[in-house]
Amino acid sequence: MLNHVIVYGIHSYVGFALCERFINEGIEVVGIYSTPTNPISKNLLHERFMMVGRNALFNKIEGYEGTEAEKSADMIIHCCDDVGEASSVEKDRKQLVISVDLAKKLKKPFVFITYKNKSHDRLRKEHIEFCEQYLSSHLDHYTIFHLPVLFGPFQPITEEIHQFLMKDQREVVLNINEPILFIEDAVDTIWELLGLSEQRKIYALQGEMKQERVSLASMEIQLNPGNSWNEGDDIYLIKNPISVEKGLKAQLEFIKKYREILSP
Repeated sequence: MLNHVIVYGIHSYVGFALCERFINEGIEVVGIYSTPTNPISKNLLHERFMMVGRNALFNKIEGYEGTEAEKSADMIIHCCDDVGEASSVEKDRKQLVISVDLAKKLKKPFVFITYKNKSHDRLRKEHIEFCEQYLSSHLDHYTIFHLPVLFGPFQPITEEIHQFLMKDQREVVLNINEPILFIEDAVDTIWELLGLSEQRKIYALQGEMKQERVSLASMEIQLNPGNSWNEGDDIYLIKNPISVEKGLKAQLEFIKKYREILSP
């Protein structure tokens, strides 16, 4: 049973959503973050902080040098930075070393979460490979979650779906050629699987994969999902995921609400 977790990378999309889930479950969270360099991403992170407010279960820290409170942690979670800039990658690698050392010192379960995106540039791909090789060489016990592209409210502004939905005039169809998953489905599934972790287990989360065309107002999105998982991953098929249409509607409502922040 989890009572206290330390989550590195809460400035990432899945990182903060996971923190919110923990808090709602009554679990104490120490969240470690790096302030985004992009002003829009920075403002959105601050908005999320305000949404949580002053919650006795949530303690956010920029960077991390360790505290006495860490001794009570039941699990260490590292959410891989989803920005892909050289400066953010450097910070994330340093935080990974710290988080792994902490897990070894406390002898607590370690969880690494990242997502696979076909459009990732070389830097991002090399960073994920570095992180997973580091885990393999420094920890005997860990769990990795490979996520597909996540969408929904607060999706990173660099993602193709967000950029498409932000456009006022949509004259073309957006083709998505890889699996996607609504953020709440990803977080709910990670929550369910945390207690089932095995030695060096790698889960690849997957919703229902099928070709379909989604029409919302003046926009159309064509889904042509392929498979982006690594050989050896344990594919975990999510039952009854939120529909793409429902998820996109939620993301559109978010964009309308935060249009002033999201517009450069």
